[in-house]
Amino acid sequence: MTQPSPSSDIRRDLVALLPRLRRFALTLTGSAAEADDLVREAAGRAIQKSHHWKGEGRLESWLFSMIRSTFTDEAKKRRRADANAADDFPPENSRPSSALACLPEGLASVFLLADVEGFAYAEAAAILGIQPDLFAARLCAARLSLAAAAAETSERRA
Repeated sequence: MTQPSPSSDIRRDLVALLPRLRRFALTLTGSAAEADDLVREAAGRAIQKSHHWKGEGRLESWLFSMIRSTFTDEAKKRRRADANAADDFPPENSRPSSALACLPEGLASVFLLADVEGFAYAEAAAILGIQPDLFAARLCAARLSLAAAAAETSERRA
């Protein structure tokens, strides 16, 4: 019996991770359509670069990092194409109406990786390409922001 090739293993595992990858992409883009495009682009890159995956570490960390780097690359392309960079920010009405999407820019991804996906601070910081202490500070800010939003919602309902 032959062993499956690493690329077929990555493809199988990639399919299982798609909902988590899309959720992360949504925190970066703020738009479901853009998140889908981002996941599609990153998944294509992952399959093309599957020969780089040596099976060391967690595959999902590698894929989350690829989502972030793809997002960064696409944002740079947009900035170059449009000198005033007005298209880099999604319109307010395109943002999903969840509490996570209402977090200030950059905080939703931090919260999602730590509190939803369960990554360790150091690993999540590496995925986002930031220092662990900056990650911890942003996570604290995200949690405080969510707590304040929850308190405000409770007061309006009372």
